[in-house]
Amino acid sequence: MPGTEKRWFETFADELWLRPDDVGEAEAHFIRRALRLRKGRRVLDAPCGAGRIAVHLAKAGLAVTGVDLRPQFLRRARVRFRHEGLPGTFQTLDLRRLDFEEEFDGICNWQGSFGYFSDEENADLVRRYARALRKGGRLLIDQVNREFVLRHFRSSQTSEGVTMDNRWDPSSLRIKSVWVKHAGGPAKKNLVSIRLYTPTEMTALFEDAGLRVTRMYGSFLGDHYRRASNRMIVVGKRR
Repeated sequence: MPGTEKRWFETFADELWLRPDDVGEAEAHFIRRALRLRKGRRVLDAPCGAGRIAVHLAKAGLAVTGVDLRPQFLRRARVRFRHEGLPGTFQTLDLRRLDFEEEFDGICNWQGSFGYFSDEENADLVRRYARALRKGGRLLIDQVNREFVLRHFRSSQTSEGVTMDNRWDPSSLRIKSVWVKHAGGPAKKNLVSIRLYTPTEMTALFEDAGLRVTRMYGSFLGDHYRRASNRMIVVGKRR
C-alpha cells in the first residue's frame, strides 16, 4: 500500500471514528454472552475508542482493559469511567505492538476495527490476541461481511453529512474509500483502506494462531452467519 494509504488510521478525523457515547449497551451484552464472560473475568477491548463498549462491560462486573492508538480517546474513556465510578485500565498503544501474555479471559475487536494493516500484520495481530488469552479464553472479531458488501456495493453514498466514495480493489481484497464531511468546517478528505476477509480466510487466521472457531454470527442480535448477513462476527477459543 502507498505510504499515506497504509497509515490512513493515523490521520482519519476524530469525529468520524466514534459513535455516540450513549450507544453500546446492547452490543456489550452480546459481546459478554459471545465470549462467555462472567462477573470478575478479565476482558481486553482493543481498540476501545472512547470506551462506549468498555463502560458497559465494566458495569457488568468485568475487569476491563482498553487499548487504543489515540490518547484523546482514552482520556475520554478515563473521564467516563471516573464519572461512573468504575475501575478500568487504559493504554495508548498501536495494536501491532500488543504484548500481553495469557492475561485475559476474553478479547473483542469490535465494529469493523480489523483489517487495517497488511495481510502479514493482520495475521500477526490475531496471534498477539491469542497469546494474550488464557487457556480456554475467547477472541471475538467483528467485520463487515465481504459477501454483503460486494452484493450491495455502492460507489458513492451520503449519510449524516458525510459522503463516502468507495472502490473495491480485487488485487488487494480491500475496500478503499474517501470520506468527506461537509458540515462543521472546511471539507477534508479522509482515506480508508480495509482488508475484508471471507469466513474461510478468517477461520484460517484463527487456526494459525491456535484458536478454534466456535461460532460465527451475522449480527449482534445473535443470529447465525449467512452469506446474506451484513456482519461477520467470529468467535474463537484458545486451545
